[in-house]
Formats: sequence, C-alpha cells, structure tokens
Amino acid sequence: PPLPPAGLTLRDVLAKDNARLTLKLTGEALNILRPLAAAVAQRQYGRKSWRPLLVSAAVDAASLACLGAAEGAGGRNPRPSEFSSEERAEMGRRRAFLLYYLLRSPIFERVTQPALHGAGRYLRPVPLLGGLYGRAVGIAEDVNDLFAYTY
Repeated sequence: PPLPPAGLTLRDVLAKDNARLTLKLTGEALNILRPLAAAVAQRQYGRKSWRPLLVSAAVDAASLACLGAAEGAGGRNPRPSEFSSEERAEMGRRRAFLLYYLLRSPIFERVTQPALHGAGRYLRPVPLLGGLYGRAVGIAEDVNDLFAYTY
C-alpha cells in the first residue's frame, strides 16, 4: 500500500502534540522560576543593577514565547487553540504585567520617574488635575519601593 502523505501519520500527529506539550510545560516552568532567578540575580548584583531586571525580563519573554509557540504549534494549518479560555486569560494577564517593568528599578529611576516629573511640570498649574497627578506620581513611587519586586 502507498504511504500516507507527510504530516498525516499517527507518529506525526503525536510528535506535534508532544512538541506542543513540551513548549507549554517549558513556558509554565519558566514562569514559575522567574521570581527565583530574579531574586538570585538581585542578591548577587544588587537592587539598583540592570542585571536582575534583564534576567527577569528575559525569563518572562522566554516563557511567553514558549506559551505562544505552544498555542500556535502545528505547522502551516494549526489546529484551533487548545488552550482553555482561562489559560488564554492568564496569558493576557502575564502580558499586561510586563508593564510593571516600568515601575521597577532601575527603569523607574532612569526612565519612568523623570518622564512623570516632566509631565508634572505641565500639569501642576491645572486645577484639580495637577493635584491628582501629583498624588498618582507619589503612588507610583510607593509602588516602586514596595510592590514592584513582589508580583
């Protein structure tokens, strides 16, 4: 009998499923290990160093890349996403949390905080808005001090 076309054998289907599962597990493992990697780098290089931030961002990016590849794995005509709606919502939440990097040292001290203070010079004279903006900047500074390292 003739051989089936490439990609249609049971072995090919199982290999794609195995690759998808491996990518998904790798992405989840990286997401779990990110705080540990960041804490080790922060302990070794200090809180104000760029290295812990870069380690954390690299692990986050690798995790999201693995999960994205797992969602889209399957060749030219991938099957519909096998991720549940809860898993897709969680991946969206993780992507949104990437914005917290703007509140972490040293990005906050060197990029975000100067930009906030620069915008504050223009907003300070505006009644009500200037006061609210000043409070928002104060909250962002507190978040940098207390929360940005615990999420």
